[in-house]
Amino acid sequence: MIDTIDFTSYLNEYEFPAPCLIENLESGMNNTTRIISSAGKRYVLRIYNNHKDTDIVRLEQEILSELQQEELPFRIPVPLRNKRGETISIATDGTLSALFHYIDGERPSAANLAHVYALGVTAAKLSRALAAIRPTRKAQYSPYYRLEETYAPMDGKIFLVMAERSAELTARKPSFEALQAEREQLAEACAEFEQWPMQWIHGDLVFNNTVSQDDRIIGVLDFEFATMDVRAMELAVIVVDLIKPNDVALHEKVRILLNGYQDTNPLTGRELKKLPLLMKLRLLDVALHFAGRLRDQLDHEDVLCGIIDQSLFGCKWINEHWEDEMV
Repeated sequence: MIDTIDFTSYLNEYEFPAPCLIENLESGMNNTTRIISSAGKRYVLRIYNNHKDTDIVRLEQEILSELQQEELPFRIPVPLRNKRGETISIATDGTLSALFHYIDGERPSAANLAHVYALGVTAAKLSRALAAIRPTRKAQYSPYYRLEETYAPMDGKIFLVMAERSAELTARKPSFEALQAEREQLAEACAEFEQWPMQWIHGDLVFNNTVSQDDRIIGVLDFEFATMDVRAMELAVIVVDLIKPNDVALHEKVRILLNGYQDTNPLTGRELKKLPLLMKLRLLDVALHFAGRLRDQLDHEDVLCGIIDQSLFGCKWINEHWEDEMV
């Protein structure tokens, strides 16, 4: 694919020892990332597409700095300073970017059971480290259990109306209704989570946000959505990332992931009991987030169609299998 972005202005923010080679790197919905090579060294340029809020990036980088003081068995991003001595660059249109040292490795695979176990261990060790840090800046994102507050502009009525925006979405009207019913049933649990102890969590710790070598996880990336939440939410996010249709090994993978976490930094019985509700919060958060993106004309309808299908599949899988087979 040919890049349509002119990276010149972004790269001119930094002093490179030699001309740069730009390599396309798989980017997520929220950011554009490219590998930058110069004089035998590699870096990662990250352009923030989801917002233009420097407070979010400064908090992310403060958390990274705090974590560097902990004894981590894996690497985390380290930002470089630009020509002005800043770790955040701001384009003329307000777009934010940052440059990081490259962490060499591959993306882990859910098909590799060793990676699944290693991710559970990594999440547990990261959770322990995040519990110890004390950033001076406040969280910029609400905890998952404040779903209704976060998505007040996407209330139940508006969410259901989203099903009318195309024929493909209208065909999923029963799915929208089922997800809205799940949302309403979580209200009591969310009120309970409000009373639980909170700590910093990564908030988006999934396979694509980690780096592996052989069977080990050697890097954790993308702390943009780090926030204060109940600690079990970290594990809930990862389990949800495993729940995919037509995976005959799904039950085994979930058990292995849970074992990796519980062998390292075990959750309490109360936390484990409520874990499926936290998983549903993650699924609904994703569905509402992408409904908002469609409303704001940031995505095509087919993106939300896929999200609705996946979110409902996840909720149904939890309802049908968790209590009998996973506890």
